Amino acid sequence: MKRLIILLFITTGFSIAGCGSGDDGHSHGEGADHSHEQPAGQSQQEHTHEQEEDQHEHGQGNASQNSGTQREGSGSVTQWTGETELFMEYPEIIVGREATFAVHLTRLSDFSPISNSEVYFTFRSDNGTEISRRETEVQTAGIYGPDITFSEAGRYDLTIEIYGMVNDTIRVNGIPVYNSADEVPHAHAGEDPNLITFLKEQQWDIPFGTQEVQQRTLTRTVDATGEIMAAQNSQAMVSAPFSGIILSSQNTSLPVEGQQLQKGASLAVLNPAIQSGEGDNYARQFINAQSELELAESNVARSRRLYEKEAIPQTELQKARIEYRQALTRYQTISEVIQVDTTAINGYGSSTESYRFEIKAPLNGTIVKSYVTPGMQVEAGQPLYRIADATKVWLRAEVPAAQYSRIANAGNAAFSVQGSGQLHEVSDLNGRLISRSNSIDPQSRTLPLIYELDNTESGLPLGMFATVHVNTVTKQKTLVVPKSALLEEEGTYNVYVHVSGEAFEKRRVTTGIGDRGWVAITSGLREGEHVVTKNAYQVKLASLSSEAPAHGHAH
Repeated sequence: MKRLIILLFITTGFSIAGCGSGDDGHSHGEGADHSHEQPAGQSQQEHTHEQEEDQHEHGQGNASQNSGTQREGSGSVTQWTGETELFMEYPEIIVGREATFAVHLTRLSDFSPISNSEVYFTFRSDNGTEISRRETEVQTAGIYGPDITFSEAGRYDLTIEIYGMVNDTIRVNGIPVYNSADEVPHAHAGEDPNLITFLKEQQWDIPFGTQEVQQRTLTRTVDATGEIMAAQNSQAMVSAPFSGIILSSQNTSLPVEGQQLQKGASLAVLNPAIQSGEGDNYARQFINAQSELELAESNVARSRRLYEKEAIPQTELQKARIEYRQALTRYQTISEVIQVDTTAINGYGSSTESYRFEIKAPLNGTIVKSYVTPGMQVEAGQPLYRIADATKVWLRAEVPAAQYSRIANAGNAAFSVQGSGQLHEVSDLNGRLISRSNSIDPQSRTLPLIYELDNTESGLPLGMFATVHVNTVTKQKTLVVPKSALLEEEGTYNVYVHVSGEAFEKRRVTTGIGDRGWVAITSGLREGEHVVTKNAYQVKLASLSSEAPAHGHAH
């Protein structure tokens, strides 16, 4: 029943008021005073007149510059808090007659309609009269329709309390209630026909967002292309120490790209060639080195005993010690990279499978690149694996040569990687500039900057391309909007201003410097206005429609 009453109210009330553009579509969005929100004690005509003068000085259309007519007693209110957007419409309110309020509530965190919530409406008049209603169910998500019958005329302040999807309180002052229809003020001009109607139901049905125009201090930046790279001292190329073969039978669990490894973890078992190109037998070299070390160690112990018995001079003991150190050095040099399976040492030389030289990871990190295939033969020095520790990475920014002078004192920067809208501050990642080249690359005509970043938490993938915004020393306090609010048309920029709940205005703006997704606005907007920042193109499409959209409200 309430749905039918609301529909009848909207159809009848606005037909009498003469609102709309002649279309059979959404009438109240074009006929209502969407900008209405007046202080208590100020007449609605005075409030509207002030709005008209303000908009005339600004040189832009608004909901109070009108071509049609509307009854003065009805109205609409659009307000924003930190959590919620309120768009409320109400009819001429007469004492003793039931009035239905169409209250549209939007959660600003994601611009979704508020539902599954308890909403309390409390009206208080100047003389203390109070009326309360509680609504928990809605036929259309986001639209609440309390039916109120007032017993006394006057100005009422409305408090809306929301508990559920958001916990918020909204206050609307000065809603007029009249003793009779004869007391309703004369009609005033209708709203600007050039305003674009974009219904709440349309806004809620797509990714949508608006943001308040505000003052910020921007730092002029230079844009550059970039890449996330492994830090030079945090990566290693593991190569074959000798010619050999990676037998499938001994390499059933080779590490793969992307796998995390600890220092000392097994990478591969390499069976050296029985005879290398230079005639060296690497297995025999290892056995000889180990044997020489054992003999040298025994000789030192023997020489120490004889010296203590004064059977040999001290020079003999020193000579034994020198030979031991030389043998130890040879053994350590061979075994530093190659780890031998000592359980098979007695079988060395009987077949190529008996050598079992194990290559191990030289650092903690991730396999960035694997060049290994089971069964492959390798030559000495041939790359097998590239390992990188990605907890510390480099961001290499290629700055255009023409911007060289602007980055003379480059310090902090911000960047976003491909496929992500998240903007990372270099300083937030414990980053620092470690290299600034003074040489222009002759091919790309760019100058590289290298920042070192702590990648422990962010987990940025190596090799990912990035857009980098390098700080300059120039700062400016100015009105700003997000870059996403701008639509370019034939070399100029436009935004769509959210005039009221369902009314938007196309506005041409002049832009200034940009900084980390924000753009300075030097003309065309005022502080406190709201602009569409997400899916502004859909509002543009609505402006190109030849007809007003069909009315979708459950009034």
